[in-house]
Amino acid sequence: NPTEVTKGIAEMLFPFLFIVHFIVHFILIYLNLKVVNCKKLNIMKNLLFTLALLVSFNSFSQTSVELNLTSKEYKKISKSLDLKVVNRGYDGSGEVFVKMSKYASDRITLYSKLWNEALFEMGIPTGNISDITDETVFIDADWIIKIDGKIGYNEGGSEITSGGGFSGKIVDFNNDSKIVATFSSRDSMTFIEGFSSGTKRTEKFKNIVKVIFNEILLTIK
Repeated sequence: NPTEVTKGIAEMLFPFLFIVHFIVHFILIYLNLKVVNCKKLNIMKNLLFTLALLVSFNSFSQTSVELNLTSKEYKKISKSLDLKVVNRGYDGSGEVFVKMSKYASDRITLYSKLWNEALFEMGIPTGNISDITDETVFIDADWIIKIDGKIGYNEGGSEITSGGGFSGKIVDFNNDSKIVATFSSRDSMTFIEGFSSGTKRTEKFKNIVKVIFNEILLTIK
């Protein structure tokens, strides 16, 4: 599959920034032709040149994420999800750590494992558990993604993760775990430990995660 790269909300403004960039350089050329010893216009030239540099920098310095999805695949997943995102403070910086929402334990589950794999494939920095004591789990991250879902076990003791995977919230770990974003979808998937790894279902799950997180990135202002 061809690689589709998105560059966040700023890239959506790229055509506008390119036009501004062109206009600024046109004005500079015009002033160079018309101006000889006019102090005020020389100041204007300097200001316009600075603006041109800023526009150029902002146009080409956005962080890219790799999706490995065709446009058709992306649209199909997005339509099925019927995703709703509310972002009140997540800015895309720093590291994220994924865990189940309704469970106190920060241990890795099937959902969080697949989320982390998807984020890694996208090039998103992920946090980790730096230390564990009898009473506390120490997480090294800036944001916590809490995924909705249920954890159960079958008769053989294998973990069953169900009822979610594609809805949850993001909290600011550096600000008393304040909720800064929520996302909800009508889809969910069930996984059974030992039976789902390396299958088409895991790839499907990770592709859905990539679309979800990319849509969250596109809400950043």
